[in-house]
Amino acid sequence: MMQPIRVFIASTPAEWLPARVLEFSIRETTQAAVEVAQLHTFDRPIRTPAELKNRPRTPFSFQRFLIPELCGQRGQAIYLDADMQVFRDILELWSFPMQGCDLQTVAEGGKGRRGQFSVMVLDCAALGWDIDAIVASLDRGELNYEQLMYEMRVAHRVGRDIPPEWNSLEHYEAGCTALVHYTDMNTQPWVSRDNPLEPVWVNCLMRAVKAGFISMDELRREARAGHIRPSLIVQLERGIASSRELGREAGQLDSDYAAPYKALKSGSASPWTSPGAFVKAALRKIARGLRIQHWFN
Repeated sequence: MMQPIRVFIASTPAEWLPARVLEFSIRETTQAAVEVAQLHTFDRPIRTPAELKNRPRTPFSFQRFLIPELCGQRGQAIYLDADMQVFRDILELWSFPMQGCDLQTVAEGGKGRRGQFSVMVLDCAALGWDIDAIVASLDRGELNYEQLMYEMRVAHRVGRDIPPEWNSLEHYEAGCTALVHYTDMNTQPWVSRDNPLEPVWVNCLMRAVKAGFISMDELRREARAGHIRPSLIVQLERGIASSRELGREAGQLDSDYAAPYKALKSGSASPWTSPGAFVKAALRKIARGLRIQHWFN
């Protein structure tokens, strides 16, 4: 009997909803047995590298290196970022020939971007990753952040043979696209009304709610926490896939909303957190909670 398809999703609590929609999109397009896990739920601590330039750019950058350990250094696993949606059977990705490689990924990033290693099929036994040893290598100067994240030097044999339709950046073509990657954080459809593919993602969310996979109470919880834009709740309540149909009301609902990514900093000279951002986020959360209670209760 074939082992269940194991899918691990990079995440923090703020990515709960997009990760759940991703999981639903996987399950609604396959008949195969699938095990899906959000990586932050394992609560496995990852030591911060000593040098600022080697520190992760996001809270979940290094989570992918936990997967072989979580699988007992056995079998195969799929890694995905949370900001994705699947349109073809995940069994197709799972069955992709490893061709003697430790991992397989998509060759090109698209839009002039380098490959992101955001979609990977992993041979856990061959990789044998130990996150503590990886961070120690960074601290000893044997490895730097760019070599780790963009060259994947901790894998001996890297295959880049997965077709590009399995990491389609902000582009969807019916019947062709296997996976859309909503990689532009400022327009991700759960935090922004400006993504051209918003109806594609929201329709999937509505199917998940209708199926009981995600509840309206959970959506309201995510809105109160500031993880999703408040206008999304109204769209779901009214069965509207495009926020354009809300008109000016959408802007009023989202007037004091700031997406979680705005509390992050990136760049080789910056850690992923901005100290002042947490204070600002806390104040926004209090104000938002009062308004959401007024709107939706």
